[in-house]
Amino acid sequence: MAAQRIFDADAHNQENPAPAGRTTDWTFVTPRQSKGWILDAICREIGARTNGTWQVCYNPKASLPPSRNYFFSHYWNYLDRLKTQPDILNAKVFVWYTHPREIPYTTEERISGLNRCTQVISACSLFRDMLIGEGLYPSKVRVVLGAADPKLFKPHARTGAGAVGFSSAYYERKSPDIVRDLVKRMPHRQFVLIGKGWEEYADFATLKSLPNFRYVTASYAEYPALYASMDVFVSAAALEGGPIPLIEAMMCNVVPVASRTGFAPDVIAHEKNGFLFDVGAPAEVIAPLIDKAYALST
Repeated sequence: MAAQRIFDADAHNQENPAPAGRTTDWTFVTPRQSKGWILDAICREIGARTNGTWQVCYNPKASLPPSRNYFFSHYWNYLDRLKTQPDILNAKVFVWYTHPREIPYTTEERISGLNRCTQVISACSLFRDMLIGEGLYPSKVRVVLGAADPKLFKPHARTGAGAVGFSSAYYERKSPDIVRDLVKRMPHRQFVLIGKGWEEYADFATLKSLPNFRYVTASYAEYPALYASMDVFVSAAALEGGPIPLIEAMMCNVVPVASRTGFAPDVIAHEKNGFLFDVGAPAEVIAPLIDKAYALST
């Protein structure tokens, strides 16, 4: 089954480009494969809140159009563009940094390039501190935590019998073996995974066969109802910039249990509004925290 996009990019937050021959105020640059997904949505949400003209460019091979401001949703797209179109630095350039990735640039090249932009926007304190430690000027970076629409994600009353939830597309960094092991280890809990692409997981057949597990591929409009079926939300990823579903779940009054990556340490006070565990912790460490989460009163 083909994965559903979370929104129709051609209908969602229509662009407001400058008239022909005039310079656009904001150009948002994101990969073509991101069209209709969260990075595209973020670019369009920001664009819709600007007072000027704006457009989204799906990282074309040709030169970017003239603009007073550029926003790159992927930092390696910015580094690539800096080599082929260095005159973008004549405008203001904003670069969003979610988390480290394997890219064909050395640390020195990456930091040198980022120090030349107007502002690096880090998705969490963890990676802001990492970038500064690698040599990024502190004045160049600020943290902006992810958010979600409070009109869409509303709190619900936890019942004590709600599911343990996960929400993510499949990537190896999402720690799929830990997800499987938790479901196996906790037969007294029901689990629901909202996502796409998990059929690519090598042991998906085992995971899907577990009697206390349900896999759902849903449209974004259906997410609030799915969160309302949960009491606890787990993020076991080895590496995150967010994750945004963590915020969505917390807004729905779902208790978070998350690995110490991304903005989880920014938004979770351990044992107060949720629980944190070290990246790579096994299921036998995480499972007791999930049970504690059911008893947490927040």
